[in-house]
Amino acid sequence: MRRPWSISTTVRNPERLRDFLKVLKKLEGKPFNKDNQIKYQVLLIQERLYKPLNIPVKFRKYFEKPEIVIPYEVAEEIFYDQKYEDPPMRGRQSVNPLNKLGFSIAKEAFGPIVITELGNRFLTGDYDIGYIFFKSLLKLQFPNPWSADFSEKEGFNIIPFIAVMHLIEKINRKSAKRGLDKNEFSLFIPTLIRFDQIDEYVEKILKFREEKNKDRFILNFTKEFYNINNVSNKNINNLFDYGDNIMRYFRLTRYFKVSMDPLGYYWNIDLEPSRKVEIEQLLDMYSGESLKFKDLNDYLNYLSDITRPTLPWEKKENLEKIAQSLKDIIFDLIKKENLQITQTEQKILLTDIQTLSKSKLENYISRLRCFNLELKERLKKIKLMGDLNRIEGIIVTLRDSKKLKSYEPEQFEKLITEALKVINDEILIKPNYPMDDDGEPVNHSPANKPDIECYYPTFKAICEVTLNTSKLQWVQEGQTVMRHLRDFENQHQGDEVFCIFIAPQIHNDTYSQFWISVKYEYGGQPQKIVPMTAEQFAILLETLLNILKQGKRYSHKELYELYSMIVNQSKRLKSYSDWVLSIHKTIEEWRERIATI
Repeated sequence: MRRPWSISTTVRNPERLRDFLKVLKKLEGKPFNKDNQIKYQVLLIQERLYKPLNIPVKFRKYFEKPEIVIPYEVAEEIFYDQKYEDPPMRGRQSVNPLNKLGFSIAKEAFGPIVITELGNRFLTGDYDIGYIFFKSLLKLQFPNPWSADFSEKEGFNIIPFIAVMHLIEKINRKSAKRGLDKNEFSLFIPTLIRFDQIDEYVEKILKFREEKNKDRFILNFTKEFYNINNVSNKNINNLFDYGDNIMRYFRLTRYFKVSMDPLGYYWNIDLEPSRKVEIEQLLDMYSGESLKFKDLNDYLNYLSDITRPTLPWEKKENLEKIAQSLKDIIFDLIKKENLQITQTEQKILLTDIQTLSKSKLENYISRLRCFNLELKERLKKIKLMGDLNRIEGIIVTLRDSKKLKSYEPEQFEKLITEALKVINDEILIKPNYPMDDDGEPVNHSPANKPDIECYYPTFKAICEVTLNTSKLQWVQEGQTVMRHLRDFENQHQGDEVFCIFIAPQIHNDTYSQFWISVKYEYGGQPQKIVPMTAEQFAILLETLLNILKQGKRYSHKELYELYSMIVNQSKRLKSYSDWVLSIHKTIEEWRERIATI
């Protein structure tokens, strides 16, 4: 039976691969023999990156109270209690996506474990996740000498990232409907196993769009692909699991534009319009056919070399085309939306690209991308301020705990970012989630930064948000919040700095620890943390909306007043439980007072 291809069924969220890689880094330089395969899996258990199904009763406390460090010996005993038929295989499975994506070289009887240059960049705190996965997915091909999976014997001959670009580009030329929806992508992309099938698959997709009985088409198509008469639900469901997983990796590169509802259920994937020239150049250079290698060493050298594969814009004339394309896109946006720009911004756009060196051209292109995104964010802000229905929609969503449970973390971060932008006299509201070229989040904010940074004329703040409402909330969020706030305080000494913490519900342990930080100290100094439930934040937003509806004005000073009152209340109260009650009371009193301005 034929198999569809996939990237990683082990790790649904690509960002989690970084944690797996961190653990493997501890074993770098050692052979990936059976002992170290087991050790790697044990370390994953110790770091709570992998939770086995059968946890002995005496060790369950380590998973019920994650603030307790798991000793290596305990993790090892938990591992062996699983009674795996082939224990080392677990470590090989866990390292497989890291090897497949070129982040590591870890294979039995093949020298010491190596973290590649691409892998090391992934581990650094200032990495660009889009660049990391773009370089990684360009190298991903089937077959390759490194893996027996998806072999030439099974019919594989494809660089999936490039082949999918070719397929969507051809679909867009033949159909008024751009890109592929979730069903089309999940059905036809994991089953595209050869580059020379692209034209055939374009026709299949067009036929699928015309087909009235979609279920019958899917059944017949999967029978043909798997080459079996009886297709199970699992066979079909696997395609949708693989499709969703592949989409998540592809969109991180920013070469694919994904339109998605906040719940992540309905989505459409297309080529990114602002990278049209780069995509055209890639498609001219590569057909999607897998590259040939002399032997395994040749392939491993390719994986380890971050400069490969060759990119068309390594030539200066191609960089000039990209820069000019971006300039044209920006000029069109300014004209279409009648946007005002500063003299400095105008000067950037009027730069003569012919006079720039190759390195300066690369920097200039980065500046143009940032400027294009900034203009789009300005436009969104203008439209948001005039869209009372959107503000009401945000309020309704914040009050719908069932809906919030289904949100992707990055979509919740975006929701709060939009809400904060309703206060229209801020200097800057800066979310730290990685974005596509339209400003849509492609992943949640990295662990080393606050979720959102807020800059107002009279104070600054960070905003930390989480959908976690369990008893693990404090362990997974609390220390991180206080550390991010302290780092932000240090960066802005002399300014008054707050942290706004928002969650659908806030656990008592979280309140308790924030209370200590606010009333007494964290790291020697008290902090200004304002915990709010989603409902309480909705009250804040609703109050400001009512002022807008009355044609009145408000400013960030109203926010400052509320935040200060909540923090200052802690000074006169004796317990965190009293503080919790006072927070809601303070918000209600603030709402009544603000309504009279």
